[in-house]
Amino acid sequence: MSETPPVPNGAAAAGQALPPLYRSLDPLTPERHGRLRVRDAGYGFAATANAIPLAAEEFPAAARSLPIVFGAQAPHLPVALTGLAPGSNLYVSETGTWRPGAYVPAYLRRVPFFLVRAAQHSDQLVLCIDSLAPQVSETEGEPLFTAEGKPTPQLERALALTRAVEEAILRTRAITGRLHELGLLKAAVVQFPHHGKALRVDGFFAVDRPALAALPAGELAELRDKGWLEVIYAHLLSIGGLPGLARDLSVPA
Repeated sequence: MSETPPVPNGAAAAGQALPPLYRSLDPLTPERHGRLRVRDAGYGFAATANAIPLAAEEFPAAARSLPIVFGAQAPHLPVALTGLAPGSNLYVSETGTWRPGAYVPAYLRRVPFFLVRAAQHSDQLVLCIDSLAPQVSETEGEPLFTAEGKPTPQLERALALTRAVEEAILRTRAITGRLHELGLLKAAVVQFPHHGKALRVDGFFAVDRPALAALPAGELAELRDKGWLEVIYAHLLSIGGLPGLARDLSVPA
C-alpha cells in the first residue's frame, strides 16, 4: 500500500474511468476500511463480460480453454473471449461458478483490488478497493487489517497479486506495441459453420501468419530471444476455440 493521503475516489482523482467490472475504487486505509473482509463470492460479477483483459504471460495457460484476440482499437491490448453475444459469458454458470478446468484470468482473480496512480502524472500507485464488489463484506471472509490497523496476510497476498497483474499488463503493452510496430497485428476474420450456415466473426485483431512468416531473420530472432514466439503461437492456436463460443448465438435466418 501507499502512504499517500486518501482521496475520495482513486480512479476519479487520477482522471481515469473505472476499469471494466469495477463499480467503485477507494484508496484502502485502515481508518476507512478497517472492518472490511474479503470472501469467495464466485464469478457472477463477470457473468455479462464476454471479453476479459489478459496479460501476455497468461497466454500459454489460457489458450488451452479460452480464445485470445487483440482489440481492434489501439493499443490493441489482448482479451480472452468468453462469449460472442454481447452480455454473455459462457464460462460463468447460473450459480456464479467458473467453468471447471478452464483458466481464470488474473484480471478476475484480482477483484476487488486495483492499483491507481496517486495523481495523473505520478508514478506512485495506491492500492484501492471496490467496496461495492460482492467479494467485500463486514461479516464474512478474511479480514484485511488487524485490530491494530496493520495489513493481514490476506491483504499482503492481495497486494502482491495486484502488483503482479499491474506489472504484467505493463509488459503486455510493450509486447503488443512491438508486434504492432513489426506489422504483425492486423484486422482478422474467422468463419466457420453454424447451424448449417457460415458464421463470420470479425471486429478484432490477430497476429497475421503471412506477416510472421515473412519477418526478417533478425526480427524473428528478437521475438524468439524475448520469449514472445510462445505468446504468439499460443494466441494463434487459441483462435481455434472460437466455434465453441457460438452456441449462445441464435440460429441465423
